[in-house]
Amino acid sequence: GMYIGGRDQRAYHHLFREVFDNAMDEAVAGHANRIDVTLIDEKTISIEDNGRGIPVDPHPKFPEQSALQVIMTTLHSGGKFNAKAYKTSGGLHGVGISVVNALSSRTLVEVARNKMVHRLEFSRGHAMGSLENMGSVSNRRGTKVTFSPDEEIFGDKLQFSPAEIYSFIKQKAYLNAGVTVRWTNLSQLTGDVPSEDVLNFPGGLADWLGEIIEGQALAGHRTFGG
Repeated sequence: GMYIGGRDQRAYHHLFREVFDNAMDEAVAGHANRIDVTLIDEKTISIEDNGRGIPVDPHPKFPEQSALQVIMTTLHSGGKFNAKAYKTSGGLHGVGISVVNALSSRTLVEVARNKMVHRLEFSRGHAMGSLENMGSVSNRRGTKVTFSPDEEIFGDKLQFSPAEIYSFIKQKAYLNAGVTVRWTNLSQLTGDVPSEDVLNFPGGLADWLGEIIEGQALAGHRTFGG
């Protein structure tokens, strides 16, 4: 409750917002320009950015663990606590991602960094094995986090809402002009939103106002046009 506000639907989606905000922080800092959000099923979602990628080298304070593992399992260990990495931040400054990990039955993190891909899987905040080197890659970089909230904590009734997620990422795309957010819904849920969309608004809030005005004009036309 202290970190995400409880165990209800709002808290359930707060987990997603924490991971997304980490990706957007990377973009706001100038290190990424694209975020992919994929609703895999009703209770599993993936967020991927094309930023620098979470460090995977041994952690300075815990050399027996990778920095990735420490960041994912220890409070206040995120990059945003080091050397004032971000001037602005939408997340919880190193708290959010470890809390999401602790409250998820499964979390898979893939990092493309320095032309290599690494992955590490977690369950309820604990690493399931060691950091895996998946080989070299030349056209990919950034961090991909896929997670499923823990039913032992949230119960088996809650699930992600496509409409709520789509509305949130669209707002963020308007507020962060020039960042492209790509949305894909692979689940059986519809929520009256597109199954795929590319959200990019170079004009930022001006584009948002334009959409509102256009919507009002169409509504007026329907009213007076019969």
